[in-house]
Formats: sequence, C-alpha cells, structure tokens
Amino acid sequence: MMKGRVISTKKSKSIKGRYAIFKSSNNRLLEKGLFTAGELQNYLNQKMNEGHSYYAIELKGLDRKLTASELKPLENKISKETSGLPAKDLADLKTLLKTLKTKPAWEGMIKAYLFDTFLRDKIPLSIWKKIGGKTL
Repeated sequence: MMKGRVISTKKSKSIKGRYAIFKSSNNRLLEKGLFTAGELQNYLNQKMNEGHSYYAIELKGLDRKLTASELKPLENKISKETSGLPAKDLADLKTLLKTLKTKPAWEGMIKAYLFDTFLRDKIPLSIWKKIGGKTL
C-alpha cells in the first residue's frame, strides 16, 4: 500500500503493473489499470499537491476467473458461517464470491483489501493466494 508521496520503488519504472487507486478519506475505489511505477508515483504526487490524499495497491492475483471447484472452499465457508458472522460480514463474503464468479481473480483483492483482518482471515488460503494475497 502506498500513501502520500511516493519516493521510490523497487519495481522497474518501465514495467507496468496492475493497480487500484483509492481515495484515502473513504477508501473509495477511483480507478484501476496498468501503470508503471513512475506513472503511479507521478499521479499520486500530483494528486497530493492538489490537496487530495489517494493510495494505491498492486493487484497481483490471477488474470482468470476461478473455477467452481476453486471457489468451493469459499462457498463452504459462507454456508458454515451463516449464524456465526454479523450480517454485514456475511454479505461482504457473498459479494466477494459473486465477484470471483464473474471477474478475474485479481478483482477479488479490490473487495478483500477493504475487509478488516478478522474477515480476511475467513477467506480460505487457497483463494487468498489466487486473488493476490500474501502469506507468511
């Protein structure tokens, strides 16, 4: 995650990566696309100079939709958690599942990134890795 002014990055400034850009004040997704590290750095710095606070996350998940068998662990988790989770958390997991059924896996990270840690921990590890999540 990058907040505020970006000074440098390890990634080559000429290689494009997939990023999602959010507004810091409300975590609202503003844009997603392919940017070089230099383009992203310039964009975030420009917005900061204009008085806007934005941040970006790199989206490293798979470029394909997940198969039904790959999604099964999340579906099972949702069906088992119906009474153990607050309604909003359950709805968020269902939204993630719907996203993963219709869009490339990396799109799931845009949703899951905004979950609190408790809810992210409910995402099965196999799916977490495919949407681009890091593990220890």
